[in-house]
Amino acid sequence: MINAVKIVWEQILYFPLIIRMVKYGDQSTYQNFFLGQAWKIINPILQVSVYFVIFGLGLRNMGQGGSPWKYAAWMMLGMGSWRFMNEAILSGSQSIKKQIGLVSKMKFPLSVLPSISIASAIWTLLALGALSTVFIYMSGGSINSRWPWIVYYFIAAVCLSYSFSLLNSTIVILIPDYISILRLVMSMGMWLAGVIFKIDTLDNVIGDILRLSPFYYVVYGMRDSWLENDYMFQAHFQTGTVIFWSVVLLFLIIGSFLHLKFKKNFMEYM
Repeated sequence: MINAVKIVWEQILYFPLIIRMVKYGDQSTYQNFFLGQAWKIINPILQVSVYFVIFGLGLRNMGQGGSPWKYAAWMMLGMGSWRFMNEAILSGSQSIKKQIGLVSKMKFPLSVLPSISIASAIWTLLALGALSTVFIYMSGGSINSRWPWIVYYFIAAVCLSYSFSLLNSTIVILIPDYISILRLVMSMGMWLAGVIFKIDTLDNVIGDILRLSPFYYVVYGMRDSWLENDYMFQAHFQTGTVIFWSVVLLFLIIGSFLHLKFKKNFMEYM
């Protein structure tokens, strides 16, 4: 637990550095593009639009039914939440391995590298969240009165992404093949988290298992607070909250222990 507290304190202490590194990374990545950093917003919107055409217009009865714009709002916010965590976890899990040379030239702890990856992925959530808001008004609806709760679920998404990334970042260095397994698991996560189809329609054992997922907790929590009340999610909120934060704490404790135990030897495994 002491290791976890130390890691968390490093994130707070070096937060200004994390923000500066994100700005530098974005400028470096998009400096040769005509539209520049606008691609951080355009890219996720174009990709998710394909899912909307297929599932919102072509297979609408499998989504919300009724107005395609209501389904678009529902799907866009879920997709934004999922893609944010997916990008943050995959990028954060490889951040130390890819940038350890940079750290050797600058004085800051390795533990902040996953945080830099997470901060860089926030634009995906903001872009798709804004588009979701536009669609909910186009469908004749409005933002839920419980909207302040979305701040809580955003913090939950960040905590889950960081704790899981920290754990994975050490394992990836020790076991290089692990990243292939992680990509496979995360590729299935979008479907298991109910981003496209409503898990609430699965009133059986499979649905009960899927509702225990920490990704389901964030995705459906975002929707419940921003779009409309999800009474099935609210019925499982207490149980889901206990499970979610237990998983996050477990990832953080184990990840912190492994990180501090092996960080002095990372270069030997590269």
